[in-house]
Order: sequence, then structure tokens, then C-alpha cells
Amino acid sequence: MAKKKRSANSPPSSTAVSSAPPAQVADETRASDKASANRLGLYIAIAGIVAVLAIGGALVWLNRSSGNSSSPPKLASGWAPGPVNLCRGAPKFPTKLGFSNAVAFSTSERLNKGLELIEPGAGGSLEYAKRYQDPTWTMGGYLGVFVADRDGNVYVAPSPRISLIDNPPDKANILYKVDTNSGVMSEYLNLPTDTPPSSENPYGILALTYDCDTNSLYVTSVMGSTRAKQVGRIYRVDLKTGQVADQYDGVDAFGVAPFNLPTGKRLYFGSARTPEVYSIALDGEGNFSGEPRLEVTLNGAFNKPRRIDFNARNQMLVRGIDFNFTLSATSEDRRTDYLFGYDPANDKWTQLAP
Repeated sequence: MAKKKRSANSPPSSTAVSSAPPAQVADETRASDKASANRLGLYIAIAGIVAVLAIGGALVWLNRSSGNSSSPPKLASGWAPGPVNLCRGAPKFPTKLGFSNAVAFSTSERLNKGLELIEPGAGGSLEYAKRYQDPTWTMGGYLGVFVADRDGNVYVAPSPRISLIDNPPDKANILYKVDTNSGVMSEYLNLPTDTPPSSENPYGILALTYDCDTNSLYVTSVMGSTRAKQVGRIYRVDLKTGQVADQYDGVDAFGVAPFNLPTGKRLYFGSARTPEVYSIALDGEGNFSGEPRLEVTLNGAFNKPRRIDFNARNQMLVRGIDFNFTLSATSEDRRTDYLFGYDPANDKWTQLAP
């Protein structure tokens, strides 16, 4: 049975970390940091493709994954420091359909419900060379975030758009899976909740991430939360069993990503209510340990941490957007991309950009 880690009204601990940029940074480092922040934008959307909502869609090129199915080496103190999602594999079924290696999944097509597989046109054309949608890919209504595991299975969550006709709130906590071999989508897991959907909040699942070390899927949900009450959860789904192995209660989390520090594994998550990024320690199985601590505060124009990612330089990239739990339309232009560097001597993150 999943464990409840804290009460719904208990706030995270507040170990403040300075977000001021370092006094001196070499020109070449600044340029590289800016490029890294820009890559975060390219990872989510392509020019001309705009999400209907702030959290309403994503487009990810499948050949960005390494496809390496081996686990990273362990150190004496635990897992190897650095990003933990490099083993993600590409699905196998697209090649059976005649697609090239340069293909992408998209949930950002404005007028198309569900998931789509697309292949770009020649010479960088914005016209797609091929498009495909399996008949099962609309079963969850309009979809949002998705992530692949080491075998290329894709997990995707619903995301309401203009209305709730295709995305009823009582189905907002259902996680779907696209099989790497067949390409067929099926209902994978209906995440448990003690609180029914609220008329003040049409959302359920907001974010997904994968941990190669423990073969875990971390899922954030805000189902049942209201303006006055925070009852969201972060779930750890064990992909070996297909069940919730652990959960952390009472937090409305947005973007989420695990990362291995020299001191151990932590799960980073952004608040859906405040411009803050927290982290919580994870044990050897990937379960939650202890209480969250405040890592950074976003100080830009758009500052709800929609997405968190870590690059090869062990820097944290955060995308901030507007978000207020309503179905208000927005575009990918209404964002601020942040870049943070880790200081191991002080166990702190400092802001490098913007």
C-alpha cells in the first residue's frame, strides 16, 4: 500500500538558497549557459506549433534519447551523480510503419485530439513528411505531458483544453501507456486519490518523469485541490509492478525531475502555486525520505515551474509559465527559461540565466 508522508496542510521546510548569479562568469560560459536555456525551449515546442494551454501539449523528438538500456554505474555511496534519464529509449513501432529515425510524438496539435506521430519535411520544412495516429491514441481525450522508459514504452497523461467534454475531471488522474512494439495505447493506471475533483480546478496529472536507476515513474497530480486547500500528490510508480509504490501527500507540484547529487538521489519539483522549486531525498528504491527543502526561487516574469530538466553539465534548467488552475489560453511565448548551476561545496544552486 502506498504511504502517506505528511498531512495536506503541512508546508515544506524552507531552507533558503540564494538565486543571485555569480559575480563573475567567463564570456564563453555565459554563451554556453544561454544556449542551454534555449535548448530547453526547443525540447518542448517547434516553431509554428503552439500549445492551447500553458500545460496543454508537448512535442519531443524521439531520437534525442540515447536508447542505452544499461543502468549507470554505482558509486560506493550510491548512484552515480548527474542526470538519471539518459537510458530512455525510442519506441520500436514507428520503423514498422515506415518512419525514419527523425520522428516526434506531439500532443500540441491545436485541432487534433490525442497523440500524433510526425516526421519533419526535407530541408527543415515546417510541413510534415508523414503523420500517423493510431485509433487508440484519442481514448484519453486531449493529452499533455509524456515520457518514455528504457524500453521505449511511452506514458502520457490527459490535459483539458477549451472545455471538459473530452476530458472529464473524474478521468484526469488516469495514466496511459503506448506499447513500444505495437503502438497501441491502453489505460495503464488510475492514480488513487482521497479527494474528488473540484469545480475550482479541472486538472489532475500535471507532470511525469522517469528514473533509469530505479525504473520508476514519478507523477504529480493536483486533483481535488482548491484555492484554499492543497491536496495534491507526488506518486512513485514502480514500472516492474505497474503499481504505486510510494506517494507524498499535500503538495501541488508542477514540473518534476530526479537528479543524483554527490550526497544522494533527490527528486526536484516545482510548486504549482508559488515561484519555487523544492527537492526531497529518495532512498535506494526511489521512495520518498524526509521532508522537502526549498532549492531556488524564480524571479522572472513567468515563474510557475512548468518543467525541470538537467543537462550534461549537471545544470538545472527550469521553464516558468503562467498558471492559475484555470482553462485560460496561453502560448509558449509566455515563458521564462531559467538556468541554475550547482555549488557542491555549499550544496546550493545559483542562478546563471536569465
